[in-house]
Amino acid sequence: MYNVYFDSGTTNTRMYVFNCKEELVYKSEKSVGSKDSALSGDKDLLARELCLLLEKGCAELKIGREAVGEIWMSGMITSPNGIVEVPHITIPVDLHKLALNVFLFYEKKFFKKEIHFIPGIKSFPAEGKITAENVDEINNMRGEETEICGIMSSFPASKGNFIFVMPGSHTQVAAVKDGSIVNIVSTITGELFKALKSQTILASSLEGGYEKIDTEMVRLGYRNLQKYGFNRAIYIDRSLLLFTDSTAEQRHSYLEGVLNGGVLQAVSAAFGWKSDKNPKAQYETEDKTRALKKIGEPIDMYICGSENQFHIYKAIAEDFFPEYSVKRMEYGNMPFSALGYKAVAAEYKTLQPIP
Repeated sequence: MYNVYFDSGTTNTRMYVFNCKEELVYKSEKSVGSKDSALSGDKDLLARELCLLLEKGCAELKIGREAVGEIWMSGMITSPNGIVEVPHITIPVDLHKLALNVFLFYEKKFFKKEIHFIPGIKSFPAEGKITAENVDEINNMRGEETEICGIMSSFPASKGNFIFVMPGSHTQVAAVKDGSIVNIVSTITGELFKALKSQTILASSLEGGYEKIDTEMVRLGYRNLQKYGFNRAIYIDRSLLLFTDSTAEQRHSYLEGVLNGGVLQAVSAAFGWKSDKNPKAQYETEDKTRALKKIGEPIDMYICGSENQFHIYKAIAEDFFPEYSVKRMEYGNMPFSALGYKAVAAEYKTLQPIP
């Protein structure tokens, strides 16, 4: 039998097929996601398209649909515009809690079988009631929690405090203590970068792409964010085009400094850093606030993205956020999401009654 996992986001879906030994034997992807379902108003669109992706995979593997055992899904597929809405679960969340909350749903039109949905997670005000005054304490993610479980399943150190930054259209940041996600911060970055590049006066400043990061321009972007605020800081990118001999690479790097510097500001504020003069002190988690508290040496912050993204965060943190020791989380032969599926599925099996 073969098990299938779909990592389905806002605009793209990736499918992974595993054999009976849980070895990856096939992968494919399709440019379809919850955004397409929302725009079309067709609630069946995602299930139909993902089922077609599965049929294509079965044909290429030369197996029948009857050879497909379990089907798992995570990401925006569990949102209101997905196949079925699955409520977020509230932090703290570890692998065991995530597996406990796997949602089973029989999809009768296309897959015609039970599907295992991995839920997203959220932070929630301690008061238990959301108001205009505390809504800033709400953060949520769908899909990244599975990636984090994948990272932790192969992480060399399961104990201690770490921060994982997951760059993307919406950069998600998680504070992890001893294998449990204790806080999260949700921000908008990649989607904002795309909008600024294509729909604003900055388009001419940001024409073309770039291969490398100019770290000095990244730092300049963050300095101007601190000095002038977001609106003025991004406009300066146009001034770089009009009044200097800056390159496209430098202007892209500058904007990355503004956008990702904002992420670090949000993380620092949300995770409740405090200063302390004791250099030998360690980090600890405050149960009441679920926030990592800085009382000594820098905490390891892992950038789970490209080399350029790593250099962006490292450049800003070195000069402005010494409380973080920025490192890159290297990708292996299997994506973090697929590793996460394997970890959650294995834990889920331990919770089932022995036949």
